[in-house]
Amino acid sequence: MIELLAGMVGGVGLFTVGMWLLTENLKTMVNRRLRVAAGRWTSNRFSALLWGTLAGCVTQSMAACIFVIVSILRSGLITPKGALGLILGGSIGVSVLVVVVSFDVGVAALYVVGFAGAVVVSDRLARIRPLAASCLGGSMIVLGLVLLMESAAPLADQPWFRDTLEGMGNSLVLAFLVAVLLTSIVQSSSAVCVIGISMATVGIISVDQAIMIMFGSCIGSGLIIFLLSINLRGRSQQVAMYMVLYNVLICVVLAPLFLVELHFDVALMKALVLSFDLDLAQQLALVFMSLSILPLPLMLAGLGLSLSVLDKLWPVTQVDALARPKFIHDHPSVDVETSLLLVDLEQKRVMKNLSQYFEMVRQETRLEPLREASRSVLSDIDDFLADLHTYHPMHGVEGRNAMMNRQKLLSWLEEALGVLCQTLNEPAERRRLNEFRMSICESVDSVLLSMVDAMENGDRMSWEMVRRLTGDRGSMMRDVRVQFLEQDPPLQEVEMINVLLITNTVEETFFVLSRMEREFNGFAGVEEHVPRG
Repeated sequence: MIELLAGMVGGVGLFTVGMWLLTENLKTMVNRRLRVAAGRWTSNRFSALLWGTLAGCVTQSMAACIFVIVSILRSGLITPKGALGLILGGSIGVSVLVVVVSFDVGVAALYVVGFAGAVVVSDRLARIRPLAASCLGGSMIVLGLVLLMESAAPLADQPWFRDTLEGMGNSLVLAFLVAVLLTSIVQSSSAVCVIGISMATVGIISVDQAIMIMFGSCIGSGLIIFLLSINLRGRSQQVAMYMVLYNVLICVVLAPLFLVELHFDVALMKALVLSFDLDLAQQLALVFMSLSILPLPLMLAGLGLSLSVLDKLWPVTQVDALARPKFIHDHPSVDVETSLLLVDLEQKRVMKNLSQYFEMVRQETRLEPLREASRSVLSDIDDFLADLHTYHPMHGVEGRNAMMNRQKLLSWLEEALGVLCQTLNEPAERRRLNEFRMSICESVDSVLLSMVDAMENGDRMSWEMVRRLTGDRGSMMRDVRVQFLEQDPPLQEVEMINVLLITNTVEETFFVLSRMEREFNGFAGVEEHVPRG
């Protein structure tokens, strides 16, 4: 019994670690080039379906697949229809794993673990380490599922387990509910289906119960994605909720048809798949895959209608527009000077967006979606500059270096303002603290807007005003800290921590702004690359 449990726990552990390895390393590989390529590949719904299937086969996780799709969609490199097509294809690709595991692939997975593991620890092959780690994670997922399948089979020889199942009866509803619960815990419909298939092949449960486990795993998977999408908004939330609704649709349409097939002896999905000359495990794996394939014609035909429904239920927000680059193109222009000018415009747009952080403080609304949008655009600019260096390594070097310096300062400023505004967004009970909180909000925002205005106008008077406004605030913030420390009655610990955090980040913000004033205003040496203003 202990050995049996060890096999199942170990299988789940291998699967979970493999999923983490795969997901984390795929995140590092989702660069701008991949997103640009995805935009070209998903020009129509059928090519999007094909590439989505490939993405699902690679990621083996709808949560990871959705992360990649949301990242590409936020960049504006694919259309919403293309994103939904990728989702449909990803669902098919993830189900392919169950079919693969139903065959004898354990030995092949061990070879992949060996070779990929050697690459991961090699310093000479560090450039392909993320790819090797992804392969290592994928093979660990397969080995974990194989171990689960092999460990579940001996349950048939356990009298207590058989007695328990007999006491429950051949309940399809119970199989469905158990699958929903297990999928929510394990966070993988594939793993739960593999357990169900292995139990059915040794006669622990019936074939009908195994199929109901597949329907339950769809609902459990949808529940996981729903919970993960709670903090998403706009297009990102639409993509996640489309997957949730798709899983629900599979159960709402196909589960009743399956029950009709059982009770009225009508030859439908089950009869068709089980007619193939394959082992029972492979037949059941095909049933699971067919759940994603059968609704496809209806889903592909209704992509436009699906988008209109999603727009009404989860409207597009202003953050969606802010998260998309407005000026930089899909790839660096042949004209280096034009490319640098576009980066200049995009960086100034980011500066203007940072001022909206303070509007979130005034409205007392969540700042994180807006921060994600700013970080997304900054990441796209980084990738654009990296591509510019790749395509034109010997041209526009000074201009590109200046832009990269700006990028570092912008990222530093975004981090400082993000921490500052998140702290300011916490209302205080004391009137004096609230007044201090809002005075900091208005004063820092006014300085930031003055710099944005100087960037747009580019006149000497505006920059001179910015230079004076961005002076050192160290002594002023020290005086503020002393005043609050000496306040009677004394501040509570949390209140004092917030005061320290606000004053420290204000000092940091003004230090960065002063550096930015010199950087943006002192670009005369490369004016031939990027016109000022």
